[in-house]
Amino acid sequence: MKMSDKKAATKRKLIDCAVTLFTEQGYDTTTMKQIAKAGGVGDATIYKYFANKELILLSYFEQCAQDAITQAQGTAEFSEFTLHEKMQLLLDFYIEILMSEREFVLFCVDKFSHSPLFLLQDALKVQLLFREVMFDFLSEAEKSEEIPQVPFKSAVCNLLAEYVFAVVFFWSKDDSEEFTDTSQMIELSLAIIVIVLQSGLINKVTEFGGFMIKAQLFNLMNNKSGLLSLLKNSKSSLAGFGL
Repeated sequence: MKMSDKKAATKRKLIDCAVTLFTEQGYDTTTMKQIAKAGGVGDATIYKYFANKELILLSYFEQCAQDAITQAQGTAEFSEFTLHEKMQLLLDFYIEILMSEREFVLFCVDKFSHSPLFLLQDALKVQLLFREVMFDFLSEAEKSEEIPQVPFKSAVCNLLAEYVFAVVFFWSKDDSEEFTDTSQMIELSLAIIVIVLQSGLINKVTEFGGFMIKAQLFNLMNNKSGLLSLLKNSKSSLAGFGL
């Protein structure tokens, strides 16, 4: 096994052990020393991977994001999928992976929503992972002429990465049976995103509305019924304009 592969495997094991310990005995009472012991590394070695416990939480979401991206891109005939289908599959995989540790994820969402570190998402690798994959999705859609050239593509991809976090936040608050509200929200919101991209309206949305969208995104996600109603009305309105 290559050294890089060995380090990656050790990092994954430490994350998995930490999640188990956090869930079983609580985040505050779990120590880095306990995580190191469970992961089979020395007390000092764990700090070569994580400076503190909060970074382990963030690395968990990074790990889940990378796994979701790998699974989506490894799907048979994925290159033939539409932009909507690619984004939906990625979100479905991400939520499915997070669902296996839902109790832990709910704790993280609550903690991050009050954490200055989480508010600085632009610096987080998980944010970069979603930006990069969204950039690839848009580039492929442009190449196939599914959508016109997207100006300010990096800014658009940043908004789409923020959207992924907002979906997770919405799902964390969803108490509907089998998370049907989340499924409906994803379907409606992705339909609107693709319509806007296909129409060229993204030029104005990015230029004038990007900051407002980012600022209000989590507020909207916190109001499930209001958001679903807004998405339905927005989709109908865009369809009415022939978009």
